[in-house]
Amino acid sequence: MLVKLFESIESETVDFAISELSYYLKHVFGAEAIVAKTKEEADLVLDIKETRANDTIAIRLENGKGHIVANSKVALLIGVYRLLNAFGVVFTRPGRKNEYLPSLSEADWQKASITIEETASYKHRGVCIEGADSYENIADFLDWLPKIRMNAFFVQFENPYSFLKRWYEHEFNPYAEKEPFSNDIAQEMSDRLDAELTKRGLVHHRVGHGWTGEVLGYSSKYGWESGLTLPEEKKAFAAELDGKRELYDTAPILTSLCFSNPEVGDKMCQLIVDYAKNRPDVDYLHVWLSDARNNICECPDCQKDIPADQYVRILNQLDEALTAEGLDTKICFLLYHELLFAPQKETIKNPDRYTMMFAPITRTFEMSYADVDYEHGIPAPKDYVRNQMVLPNSLEENLSYLFAWQKIFKGDSFVYDYPLGRAHYGDLGYMKISKVIYRDIAYLYHLGLNGYISCQELRSGFPHNFPNFVMGQMLWNKEEAYEDLKAVYFGALYGKNWQAVVTYLEKLSDYSSCDYFNAIGDRQDADLAAKYAISSQLAFHFINTLEENIAVTTGLQKEAWRQLAYHRDYVVKLAHALYLMASGQHLEGQIYWRDVLDYIRNHEADFQENLDVYRVIEVAKNYAGFTL
Repeated sequence: MLVKLFESIESETVDFAISELSYYLKHVFGAEAIVAKTKEEADLVLDIKETRANDTIAIRLENGKGHIVANSKVALLIGVYRLLNAFGVVFTRPGRKNEYLPSLSEADWQKASITIEETASYKHRGVCIEGADSYENIADFLDWLPKIRMNAFFVQFENPYSFLKRWYEHEFNPYAEKEPFSNDIAQEMSDRLDAELTKRGLVHHRVGHGWTGEVLGYSSKYGWESGLTLPEEKKAFAAELDGKRELYDTAPILTSLCFSNPEVGDKMCQLIVDYAKNRPDVDYLHVWLSDARNNICECPDCQKDIPADQYVRILNQLDEALTAEGLDTKICFLLYHELLFAPQKETIKNPDRYTMMFAPITRTFEMSYADVDYEHGIPAPKDYVRNQMVLPNSLEENLSYLFAWQKIFKGDSFVYDYPLGRAHYGDLGYMKISKVIYRDIAYLYHLGLNGYISCQELRSGFPHNFPNFVMGQMLWNKEEAYEDLKAVYFGALYGKNWQAVVTYLEKLSDYSSCDYFNAIGDRQDADLAAKYAISSQLAFHFINTLEENIAVTTGLQKEAWRQLAYHRDYVVKLAHALYLMASGQHLEGQIYWRDVLDYIRNHEADFQENLDVYRVIEVAKNYAGFTL
């Protein structure tokens, strides 16, 4: 069978979409595809008609002929994958080997009658890099994003040096040998990743934290580097705390600035303008302040304003500087730490330049935005008290800050949320966090937010990647039914006995806690201890189901069951350690945690793509109460 494909415009993304469709036509239908010389000769025409609306696709296939039309480059690629979904293809995880491809025939293609016209529910549908990652981890994740209908990727800092370094130097895993790594290697990998991002037409977000360090002379590429000393000539730019001007906790990225000093604003704006001029490929440039709280300048002039007023002044100055240079770069500004408190004096003068990003980093994930009592439960925002910030865990208090900002900024906005950044490690089945993501995204429309970027580990697939799958599907169509998503995803991943797996995973989620692992709530909790004891036993007794199914599955599904077996041992060990911690037996809990450490370190190579060993250890020691 021969299928002729025609691209109506020249574009790297269109070329890639053609190559992707050709690959899947061969592997699903056994069809050879070529590019036709004219539209009239083609069986299937791919076309882009660009608009500023949310990503939109139109697909028609009748008797083996038709078209895929989209309003953006990434939407065209999404359209290709959306057509494949209609034939039963499911992209369960990053990487070709994790794709469920049904075996169909030429007749299946020829007799199909498919008409799809869809517009994404939300404009912003992306992921921001966290954790420890190899080049291949990031490249595979970029490839997966449009396959699950997402359209954006956010590279924190100047390049992903920090995240690559953690992997290649195998931080927190003494069993692994360090691999060659350097600034040059990181930059070369970063350049290749940017090319992969561009090839797919993904919306490109970049930088975020780091501008405060740049003003002080430190590159943002090094992320959270510490152990440094601020030169005397830079001290006038740094925030004054307790009468001193130094690096906060010896880390440039954590250090706030003296924003009443006009040189600070001038220097920061010039740095950002220069960056925007040199990186026209960046669609959204994130301009955030320091990544720490209670470090706001206490000098007399700074004390005249709250941080958000100083921030908005900088943003307005930046807009003027970008406009003067003829740059239309979009700027994302951040509601985070002290910047949750809305400005009292200033307003953003050119809202078209800016996208507001609400980042409730310490929120609970034991409930959804949809659960809030909006009529009676939202408190008045607290008054700002300098350097006495206590971050809120409740959704209600977090939302009170968002609503205050929305009164003064009516422009584009999205939530920058963290379900797969820390909290997911506490959900032993990954099903509770999936349902919260589902319900959160369905409700964003009511909050006046036009999308979602997940700040997360890319290797968050242990034991499955359903949370990200749900995220992508819901951001594309907020009316999707949760039960339908479960059937599609788990049916592809585990085969005919998928419902037994889901029942087991949902019970693990019921008997564990996102919040406890994320330092929310009392460390000693008898009810929670009892739940962890049950989850450990649930995992222990799942062995018979595993053995029965591993023996009768093949390929993708066999590997998924095999990983579930590894996950079973992990849960038995981790849940018991958490049971001991929650029941007040801290010494015994630490001893059993050593067994968990040994287990995941020794087996890291087997399941590297799905469990971020660096990050689970970091979160365990910084939040869950375990020691390294």
